[in-house]
This record gives sequence, C-alpha cells and structure tokens, in this order.
Amino acid sequence: MLKVCSEIESHKAKQLSDRLTLPLVDSLPASKELGEQMVLSWYREKNQSEDDAAKLGLFSSHSGPVSIDFTSGKKNHRRQFGGGKGQPLARAIGISGDKVPSVLDATAGMGGDAFVFATLGCKVQMVERSPIVAALLEDALQRAKTINEIDPEVSEIVQRLSLVNSDAAEYLLNEKPEVDVIYMDPMYPEKKKAASAKKEMKVLQHLLGPDMDSEKLLDAALKTAKKRVVVKRPAKAPTIEGIQPNAEIKSPNTRYDIYSIKALKAAGKL
Repeated sequence: MLKVCSEIESHKAKQLSDRLTLPLVDSLPASKELGEQMVLSWYREKNQSEDDAAKLGLFSSHSGPVSIDFTSGKKNHRRQFGGGKGQPLARAIGISGDKVPSVLDATAGMGGDAFVFATLGCKVQMVERSPIVAALLEDALQRAKTINEIDPEVSEIVQRLSLVNSDAAEYLLNEKPEVDVIYMDPMYPEKKKAASAKKEMKVLQHLLGPDMDSEKLLDAALKTAKKRVVVKRPAKAPTIEGIQPNAEIKSPNTRYDIYSIKALKAAGKL
C-alpha cells in the first residue's frame, strides 16, 4: 500500500496524490507503524532550517527515507572525483575530447549515471517507467535548479537533464527521439547473499522487481539510436539475448556492452 503525506508541502502533496491516484494522509506514521505500507512525504534533515527546500522521500519500515539529491552526497562526489572523461562510463558512451554525444538514459532509476553524463557536458533525457521513482527524480531536479546562487555549476549541469515518465521501449518506438546514444542499465537480479544491498536498490527492487523485458528495450534502442547503444552489466553477467555487442569496456565490477549502429548495419545485422 502506497500513500502520500501532506504534513509538509501540502499543495505539492495534493497534486502528487491526484496525479498518482494515491491516498492522502495528514501525518507520517512512525517507522515501526508503517508495516508493509510505504509513504511518499516531503521532509527536512535534522540540521535543515525551515527556509531550506524540503525533499520528497519514500518512507518504509525497513529503511530511512529514500530520496534523490543532485547537489550533495554520492552524486556530487562522483561529479568531483569520478574520473572525468577518462572513466569507463564516459568512454563507453563515446565521449572523446570535444566530442560529446546526446544521451537517452532508458532506465534512469535514481539518476546517478544520467547525472554523470550531464556533468560531462551531455544533454540527457531520462526515461523512467515507475511513476514513484519519476516523482523522486522530478523533485530532485526542481530543487537542484533553484540553487544557482549557491552552486551555479550544479545548476548549469541539471539544466541539461530532462525527464519522461514512460515505458522506455514504447517511448522509443512511438516518439522516435533524435539521440546519439541510448544507455541501458537493466535491473539485474540480486544474488541471495547480497543482503546488504543499498537501500535505494532495495526500494527499486521492491517497486519494479527484476527486469523482464531487456530484449524488447534493446531492440527498440537499436532501432532508435543514431550512433550506439550501451548496456551496463555486472562484470560476469551474460549479454542480453539477441543481437550481440561488437565491443565492450570493462571495469572491476562492471561491463559496458557497446552496440555500434554503423558497424552493425555494415555487417547486415540491423
């Protein structure tokens, strides 16, 4: 059971409740009282003043609030220390020198990789099929765009990010967006021993479950991307069934399978 809490930002909460057709509650239950329900609620950290913008978070009985923040924390750390244009992720999407492709992140999730692309100068369209995760992303974008006086660099970066709440395969086939690179990071089933998975990943798994339509999405991506499709996989995971990649870039725990549209067409595979 999912609800929206109007204790803080009551106007926004009412709009979100109506948009997602979710029940609206006046106050946030204590964690131990949540049980199996999850609640979307705006909140402030303990050290935040009443003048600071509240964050939209997803509350559950098994974790603290899950929210998205482009201005601090892990995303900002990746911006500053992620390795720039030399990191595997940047090379995988074809960033080289002044060559910066436009990117569509077809599985945006919590927005981490999309934010990296934007920090490197890419114009990025995020596509997220979960309306709950899309609401968290939308809230993070709105907050980040208001901090121009505090951190103009971050404000400039998020201006390169846009968001669509849609099934990515359907969006690609119906809207046919003009984009150089389509990036995919399908939800890969967690191993049973990985009990200490990050709380954000646990929430995504709870909301979405393991990805069951990667082949459909890859097919749509190959029909849409102008230059390449990049699929992020665990290092030892199999490739997605169907047309096989013609290149890969590896890092210790991750592999990026690269599908060059020009090479695949030359080989008669597309």
